[in-house]
Amino acid sequence: MPEPFSVYTPPRESPPPAADPAATPPAESEQGVLAILREWGDALVVAFVLAMFIRVFMLELFKIPTGSMTPTLIGGSVAMLDYNRDGLNDLVVIREIQRPLLFLHDGRRLVAQGEVHVSPADLRQWEAEGYIRQQHDRILVNKLAYWFRNPRRGEIAVFKVPRSIWTPDKPIYIKRVAGLPGERLTFDREGHLMKNGSVIEDPPFFKSHGYQTRLPDDPEFAQQKNITYRESGPGAVEIEQIRVPLGECFVLGDNTNSSRDSRYWGGVPLANLKGRAFFRYWPLGQMKFL
Repeated sequence: MPEPFSVYTPPRESPPPAADPAATPPAESEQGVLAILREWGDALVVAFVLAMFIRVFMLELFKIPTGSMTPTLIGGSVAMLDYNRDGLNDLVVIREIQRPLLFLHDGRRLVAQGEVHVSPADLRQWEAEGYIRQQHDRILVNKLAYWFRNPRRGEIAVFKVPRSIWTPDKPIYIKRVAGLPGERLTFDREGHLMKNGSVIEDPPFFKSHGYQTRLPDDPEFAQQKNITYRESGPGAVEIEQIRVPLGECFVLGDNTNSSRDSRYWGGVPLANLKGRAFFRYWPLGQMKFL
């Protein structure tokens, strides 16, 4: 008899052992988050290093603290309103002790007019109507500008205060370069800057801008050996001629009636120059290249 037919059944495989939770690799989502954080961290480090390089060697931000460069750069309490009712907004600089300074808009730019009498009642009304505000312009300064060349006339320079007037609370000033090393400068009757007997016309700023050359006898003024003076009434002198020493530049504030500058304490050594102001980025509505 034939042997009975049997069907072969393979043995069942035992299930694999359960994985140890402690040895489980991180989930893909967790690995993705860590990778993203690592990439962002690298980018932030690079951005920080780049920002520090730019800050130390290339650009610096400055806030204008005072009104010595008004109306080009404003620092302090001002009122913008139509002072002479000609349809154009004029600028009045409010000062704590002295009378306000008026800058009238002539259709192209603001022109200094000198001190004006404004009553306390007018000031209160201007403040109530929102005309008076505190404004401190913020600028960008190119720190590389004077590494390879001397300053040029008309540039707005930031510099370390000369040793003769240095104070811890005001170590840095900003003024406009007016005289270059070795030059002899004078002023005409309207206060326009002159060289070799002719009004300086390049850049055009000096053609239209007049400076106060009569200086009062006050504690902040000292006669300089490189400036020739003539008497101008009791307790005052007038600048007759300026000789800019080699290795220095002569700087003036645009707000000639309220600026302590080279007229008061002489030239600035070229080694003191920190950079050239070239752009105002605040207020946003007044952004412009300088």
